[in-house]
Order: sequence, then structure tokens, then C-alpha cells
Amino acid sequence: MLSGQILDAMISSCENAKSVLRQAAIDPSDRKTLNISMGATVAAEMLGRTPEALSKAEARGRLPAPKTASNGRRYYTVEDLIAIREALGIKMGKAPDERAVVLAVQNFKGGVSKSTTAKHLADYLGLRGYRVLVVDCDPQASMSVMFDVNLEAMVDETHTLSNFLSPRMDDADSFRKTIQKTAWPNIDICPANLGLQDTEWELTATIEEGPDAIAGAFRMLRIGLEEVRHDYDVVILDPPPAMGFLGVNTLTAADGLLIPVPARQLDYLSTIHFMQTCREAMSLVSRFDTSIDYGFIRVVCTMFQPNRTNEAQMLQVMEKTYAGQLLSTPILLSEEIKNAGLQMSSIYEINKPYGSHQTYVRCRDNLNMVFREVEKDICKQWPSRIGQLGTDRLTEAA
Repeated sequence: MLSGQILDAMISSCENAKSVLRQAAIDPSDRKTLNISMGATVAAEMLGRTPEALSKAEARGRLPAPKTASNGRRYYTVEDLIAIREALGIKMGKAPDERAVVLAVQNFKGGVSKSTTAKHLADYLGLRGYRVLVVDCDPQASMSVMFDVNLEAMVDETHTLSNFLSPRMDDADSFRKTIQKTAWPNIDICPANLGLQDTEWELTATIEEGPDAIAGAFRMLRIGLEEVRHDYDVVILDPPPAMGFLGVNTLTAADGLLIPVPARQLDYLSTIHFMQTCREAMSLVSRFDTSIDYGFIRVVCTMFQPNRTNEAQMLQVMEKTYAGQLLSTPILLSEEIKNAGLQMSSIYEINKPYGSHQTYVRCRDNLNMVFREVEKDICKQWPSRIGQLGTDRLTEAA
């Protein structure tokens, strides 16, 4: 059998298996649905209130009575949080005249938990009440799969990110048409599709067309996002693990960078190369566009195992060398995150822990601490929110 035939057979077999795996992960629904329920303590934390404040507001009739489980415990859904913010006048995100913060979660090294971190950050911000747009710029489309985008249905779709970015599409439609709804009421996605790899090659071909064409190719995503930056609070970019034209597009479009790095020597050394390449790319782009500047650059230690001496030592090296840019809390390695991933979900979308409840709570609380730091960096980019920082409205009187 020829190599091409062998690959065709393998692809066909894998496609069939993928359908089975997807059905098992999302069963019993054909599409992913959001079935998050949280107790009063978790809901209050996401609302910036206390459980007592919620109880008082409900007792006074300012809020409807909460849902109750069979054991009598109060619980809330994502939709409930949205309704509560509306009823209590809790304003999240930017002012109407401000623009969304665009954050790229990027590192070249594989296995650093790039897409997993981006997915969990998006879900955390969704729970906190922000309007989020996720843009999957990676042809591998891991982020799109986690948000349950039907990639097969996009093969013949003309309103895709690949078509929008393609320099051969002279009459490309608006960027807004590439956006799809997700199971989350306040998270949308611009999914990746198989055509992104072809688009990378097409963008590369603009090198032969001169400086103006190159400058335009570098700014395609940035220009597209301008259409929707007043519609969202945060745009999260999941770039490809390489600094081609797609990677440069994400760097050019971003207001901030979040760099995931495990506390392992090889990952640390690889990230030095990534940062050098980023700097070179920024210098290159500055020849055509001098307005690129990041409001913040942060490094987050991922998959950290504090009981391992070598990782604890490596974390100390990271704290010394990242010049105050390292988030103070590392993301701990957790089987809960791995098991949630098997269900194409984040830890925030899972109601029932796979292990002990204590492990699940520890994992969720750890992620909350990490992303709270990122949230503060995001809010600092909006003049309307600067005065509110440090006063995370935990009030007894709702």
C-alpha cells in the first residue's frame, strides 16, 4: 500500500473514532450544553458579594428565591449570575466607550498547557460576568474542540477566520461573520479550521509583493478585531505554536501577553527562545507599525508540583529572572483538570469531581487565585475601572 493510501486509511479511521469520542464526551446531547450549578459560596465569590449579602437580598425581595437542591442547599447557574448582576446593578468590564482588552496566551513550546490555560481563563472571566470573545488562531484547533465547534461543518463555510485572513480573498466579509455562539451565554468564539494552515502559506507569499503587502498581512487580525472591540470586554487569542504570519498577527493584535511556562528546565530554556523571537518579531513589525505596545506581559507557572524539589527550585529561578512579571500563584498540576479535558470541558464546567471533593475545590480555588491576578491586569487597561481596583465589592448589604 502506498504511503498516501496508508495515511488516508488512518485519517478515515481516526475521523470515525473522533465521532465516537465526541459523542461519549457530550452525551446525551448532540451539542455541548452548559450545566453548571454552584453553591452560594462559589456564586457569591464570582459576584463579588458574600453569601450573607445574597441571602439578605433574596429575603428583601431584591432577588428571586434561589433554586434549591433535594438536600435543601441553594444553588445558582451562570444565567442566574447574569440576572443577579442586572438586578443589583453590578457592572463588570469596560465602559461603553472603551475597547476590549486583547490578550494572547502564547508560548512556542508544546505541552506547556497553553490552550488549557486559555480555555480556563475564558471560562473564569465568563463566570465573573465579562463578555468574552475567544479567537482560535491555531490550525490544530484545540480551543475550538473544547468549545465544541463542529469543525467538519466548516469545511465549505466561507465565513471563517482563514478566509478572512487570506490575502487572496479580496472581497472578504466582515470579521463579525466569523464569530459563533458557544454554550456560554457571554462567551463567543471565532473558531479555527483546517484552512488556517493554507492561509499561513498564503500570508507568507506576500513577502514577494513588497513592504506594503507585508505590513497589511501582519495587521489582518488586528484590523478585523476593530469591528468588534466595543462588543466585548476581553478577547482571548490562542495563537499557533510558531512565529509565522499567524503568530505575528496575534502579537500585533494583542494588548497583553500571558506566557505559560512549567517549572521545568527545558521549558524554561525554550521560553527564552520564545521571548527572543517575540522581540525580533516586534522589531520587524515596528518597521511598518509603530503603535504596538503591550499594557502588560505576564508569565504564569503551569502544571506545578510543589512537592518536587527540582520544580520548587526552578520556580525560584523563574521568580528571580522574570523581573516581577511572574504571577505570584502557579497553576498546580491536577488530575481534575486532566479529567475535565477528557470531557472537552474546563474545571469550571464540571459539577461533580472525578476525585475527592477536596481536590476539586483546591483545584478551582487555585485557578481563581491565578486568574484574579490576570483580571486585575486586564481591568487596569480601562480608565473607568482603575479607581475600582483594590475594592472588590464584598458588601454585606446588597
